[in-house]
Amino acid sequence: MNHQPVLSHRYNLSLGYLPGAVAVLTGLFTSPETALYAGTGTGLLFILACWQKRPLLLYTTTAVLSLLLFLPLSWTETSLPLFVEGGIFIPALGLLLFGRSWTRLLLDKRRHRLVQSIEAAIVSARMLFILVLTHGLIALLTLLLAPAFARTSTFLTQDVPLGVLILPILLNQIGICYFNKHLKQKGYVPVVDPQGKVIGRRPLLPEILHDGRKAIYPVVRIAITAYNMLYLAPRPETDFDEPGKNDLPLEGYLIYGENISQAARRILHGLLPEASLQNLHYHFKYFYQDDTTHRLVFLCTFELENDDVLRGKGKLWTFRQIKQDLGKHYFSKFLEHEYEPLKDLIYTREKYKES
Repeated sequence: MNHQPVLSHRYNLSLGYLPGAVAVLTGLFTSPETALYAGTGTGLLFILACWQKRPLLLYTTTAVLSLLLFLPLSWTETSLPLFVEGGIFIPALGLLLFGRSWTRLLLDKRRHRLVQSIEAAIVSARMLFILVLTHGLIALLTLLLAPAFARTSTFLTQDVPLGVLILPILLNQIGICYFNKHLKQKGYVPVVDPQGKVIGRRPLLPEILHDGRKAIYPVVRIAITAYNMLYLAPRPETDFDEPGKNDLPLEGYLIYGENISQAARRILHGLLPEASLQNLHYHFKYFYQDDTTHRLVFLCTFELENDDVLRGKGKLWTFRQIKQDLGKHYFSKFLEHEYEPLKDLIYTREKYKES
């Protein structure tokens, strides 16, 4: 199994502010014009290196530095950082104001990759907005309370603009490291084809597993039986599929690297930690697909000899009781799909015992 991080530094779109930070930092040691050339050159090099990634913030930052380079202004060590910060802030503000409208328009045109770039850029722009606003409030309060200090302070005019451009990069990188650590603890779920062949993997997170894509994930479902009856319970209200409907009580994703037996044991022990695995059996798999769900289901059964261990809101149902309520939206669509084969399995097993 590959344990490389899911997100690399390339997903830190706040790196688009780096040319601005280079310009401000270089301006501390060289002339403002040289600093602008250094920042613009850095931006152009990054654009050539990663133009296929659609680095929107890098485009806007480089464009702002190029524009400042050709403006007929007399730059000073004090004015340059403020103009760089303000110039980069303007397109970021436009992204915050109109970015959502652009994403809706692009979704209609099925430009999903560009939508993801815009949404990630909006997050970075929001961080910059907060930092610029904080800088502005500090400068305003300082000007009102200590005007002499405000006019002579290099901290407000040089150090803070540099921090405003660097902090989003650092905060985004911290977020990426936390995300990778979180995913390492959560694990991955395999992506399969309808026949069960593993063709990839994705993080085991609800927002990824239910993002509307057509990926197929393997799911293990366990039917608990006792006295020739099925134990059913309402699905949790937090479920994405069929919340609140009666269903088999045990269901879970196959973890990347597990086999069916290992997954079934893990899922069973989540409800019945002391259960013996002797009566746990895998029977068949099937591919389920509709407008909202794509899953490859591995169906297992677990036979209880004593139902006293069962707790919760569920209860035992006869197959006759289940049949009377089929098609009335009382049971989950998965259970209704499995009803006939499950009934045949249980009846066949009971006849085998009697013989």
